[in-house]
Amino acid sequence: MEDLWSHQEIAVRRFMETGYGILEMATGTGKTRTAMRIIQTLFEENRIEQVIVIVYGNDLLEQWHHELLLNFPDVGIFRWFGTSNEFSRFQLYAGNRRILLLSRGGERVLDVLRKMEMRQGEGAVREKTLLLFDEVHGAGSESFRRALAGILSSYRYRLGLSATPIREFDEEGTTFIQKEIGPVRYTFGLECAIRKGILCSFDYVPLPYELTEEERSRKKKIIASYEAKRKNGQLFQEEEMYRDLARVNKLAANKIPLFENYILQNPKILEHCIIFVETKEYGLALQRMLLSHVYNFHTYYGEDDYKNLMRFARGDLQCLITCKKISEGIDIKSVENIVLFSSDRGHLVTTQRIGRSLRRNPDRPEKTACIVDFICENEKRRTGDTTADGEREEWLCALSKVRKE
Repeated sequence: MEDLWSHQEIAVRRFMETGYGILEMATGTGKTRTAMRIIQTLFEENRIEQVIVIVYGNDLLEQWHHELLLNFPDVGIFRWFGTSNEFSRFQLYAGNRRILLLSRGGERVLDVLRKMEMRQGEGAVREKTLLLFDEVHGAGSESFRRALAGILSSYRYRLGLSATPIREFDEEGTTFIQKEIGPVRYTFGLECAIRKGILCSFDYVPLPYELTEEERSRKKKIIASYEAKRKNGQLFQEEEMYRDLARVNKLAANKIPLFENYILQNPKILEHCIIFVETKEYGLALQRMLLSHVYNFHTYYGEDDYKNLMRFARGDLQCLITCKKISEGIDIKSVENIVLFSSDRGHLVTTQRIGRSLRRNPDRPEKTACIVDFICENEKRRTGDTTADGEREEWLCALSKVRKE
């Protein structure tokens, strides 16, 4: 196993002091490698006999599987995700060190833990098992809470990994994560990682756009509908209204010709580029425009072939259009440019997305990433109102000024 960077060594020590909690580490700063060292240490000190790695998304699970095989050749490694169900083999494994990769679903995780406890004994399982949650913010979902409340915290060793462990606009989900998995034990954020040269710096390009008359009318109707609900005493979350309003911005028609003008002046933006869109339909409209400027690009949505991601990673594809599929976890060091047609109000998703481009590339040590964003001018002109676009622009503009010390 490779030597750790100093911040990873600190993270390992902080976790080992208690054996449970969350490591908040920016995308690209080695969360997985840090977790591998924790697993190795717990195995070597005979504190645990098994690890359950709980992750959402088959792509990320496959990446974990590959890393575990490389780092733990003498450990039994099994899968239960996608078309693989090796849980029975995991249960029957004769060795005393084993790892199960499990897709994150509350009922499935509960089923696995209950069957392990029945076979091995409740006390032994809870004392000798490490529960490892990658992208731990996802473990605060309502279905996960409903299935596992009061159960996870009974396990001696629990490790959560995330660049963004706080669930924005979901206090209940955040509280669940902190109660069941533990508090944040160590933080190594984007700014610190860029200053130390662990991540590369980036240029930020905010492109101002205008909503069409139809889009402005649509937003007025959304506001009116929620006002009507309020007057009629109907209960709703304010976040629902913000989400519906934001969706209009995410699908704004004027962004596409604006981006085409930018491409004409900056054609290299499409090299090693990931473009995030809100829907496949919007992606299709974007594709029609891109055909005049680049030929070797592809979409990568939920049902698309994993091979397209690998083609992009190898450099066979110049550009990839996606929704949320590769916001989290996937490690492709060659990514240099991110285009955010779709951006969320909070920092969580944006942090994950820009992080795709900030990993150091050994083949291009001088790499500086570029983030292209779209800022709504209609809303920016409002006096006394800090908009979601305005907040994001200020945050990313400040972060783009950070350079290696």
